[in-house]
Amino acid sequence: MFSLSAAAILEKNNLASDGAWLILLEVKVSDGTVLRFVRNTENVIWNGETWVAFPFEFSVMGEESKGEIPKVTIQVSNVTRAVQAYLESADGGVGSAATLRVVHSAHLDQMSPELEEVYSVTGVKTDARWVTFTLGIDYPLASRRPARRNLKNFCPFRYGGAECGVSAGVLQDLPTCGKTLADCRQRGNSTRYGGEPSIPQGGLYAS
Repeated sequence: MFSLSAAAILEKNNLASDGAWLILLEVKVSDGTVLRFVRNTENVIWNGETWVAFPFEFSVMGEESKGEIPKVTIQVSNVTRAVQAYLESADGGVGSAATLRVVHSAHLDQMSPELEEVYSVTGVKTDARWVTFTLGIDYPLASRRPARRNLKNFCPFRYGGAECGVSAGVLQDLPTCGKTLADCRQRGNSTRYGGEPSIPQGGLYAS
């Protein structure tokens, strides 16, 4: 459950207010460029940075009942082609980090946003009107879980790497390794063996 600051709760409960809830979009593209937009009619300064007023629309992330990974779509105006130019210089922008924040215009002196969500840009499309960002969750659910398997007679460490720890002299004499316990013993390195000899014969466990 999200918790609002005391100032935000007061603004939320006001029957009328001179301020407005602002949505900030920050996109960090791969070449180091940071794009900062605010859904507003004028620029704002928050956290020492200028957020440029830019029209954009976004879909709301809903709950999926079919096991699909939820996504958010954001459409940023492309009439001036300014955003498209930045993305073209960064190979399209896929893989960039995107952060959505919500702040209140009457409390821009507060350093922490009322809401913050971090995403990864999984797709970008452009046309004459819009640059459309498809945002996925920052945690890569599609990647392998668990990261590695525990095998009885196979070491998952890279030969000669930090986890393996075999000496430079051994690497020179024996430049390759079959990654078995016998190979590790031959190199006098069995204390760093990454396999699990205690697993019963034929057994396979994940870690």
